[in-house]
Amino acid sequence: MELSSFLCIFLAVYRVSAETGLGDEFQPSVKASCVGGTMTIRVDTALPFDGVVHGPNRTEPGCSVTGKGGLKTYLKIDLGVPAGLPGSCGVKYNPDTEERRVAIGVRAHNTIELLEDRLYVVTCGKAGFQNSRNEVSVVQLKVTDGFSKKNTVLEGSAYTLRAEVLNHDPNYGILVKRCFAFDNSDTSVELVDDRGCRTQKLISEFSYDDSAGTADATLHSMFRMPGSNRTYFQCDVEICRGSCPKPDCDLDKEQITQKIDNSELKSVDPFARSQSDDTVTTSTSVFVAQPGSSAAVGAAVCTGGDLNPS
Repeated sequence: MELSSFLCIFLAVYRVSAETGLGDEFQPSVKASCVGGTMTIRVDTALPFDGVVHGPNRTEPGCSVTGKGGLKTYLKIDLGVPAGLPGSCGVKYNPDTEERRVAIGVRAHNTIELLEDRLYVVTCGKAGFQNSRNEVSVVQLKVTDGFSKKNTVLEGSAYTLRAEVLNHDPNYGILVKRCFAFDNSDTSVELVDDRGCRTQKLISEFSYDDSAGTADATLHSMFRMPGSNRTYFQCDVEICRGSCPKPDCDLDKEQITQKIDNSELKSVDPFARSQSDDTVTTSTSVFVAQPGSSAAVGAAVCTGGDLNPS
């Protein structure tokens, strides 16, 4: 009887493994990115994925997603839901480092638990670092009009993209690199490369004030991605003891383009990170109003926190 039961269980597991088509090849890669009030968890698989990705409580509303046969599966968690309430998905927040972390289960089958299943703890890219005063300094990215932070901007107008170290320690400098703009889909465009040089003439090179802990670049003409009014900006910021060495950037030699068109849009991975150990990731987003719209009128007369369309 025991042998019969064992054979039944073995055959059931074998059959499920064969149906998933994954077996020992089920080695998913999991990454997380926190931008615009949303924690996006991306699961990459070598084979088409039809299983399920979920938080600590699989049945919690908004905390699971079923694969649709693709190689990339996304779970989006609303960070605006207070901890402990349905939909918070068990996300833990560290106010000192501004890091968010969550346990994620990746199951090969959408209903049956298998030995192939994986459990991960993923953390959003940090925006803070330990300074010489043994305190945490946070790097904030924001779009300004030269005076205040803007949540709503006017397409075609000029703005400043600023990286600013809060609780600045003058013993440390910064270098902004690997900046890109993207929307809620896979549409993205690189603005600054891994060296810290701009790759579009839409943006100036960053200018630095190490005494204030700021870096500013001019967005000569605010833009939006096709099909979306919200543009996200994300940059890696290298932290250096003292002033960071600045790259030698040659725009003409690099043959940098003047404007964004569909041929320049490419897939930039928002989950990738610079190789430097002393690099933090920071991001922001703005609603881009089209000229002549009601939102454009608001963008022209309101300050940063007064208007923030969804």
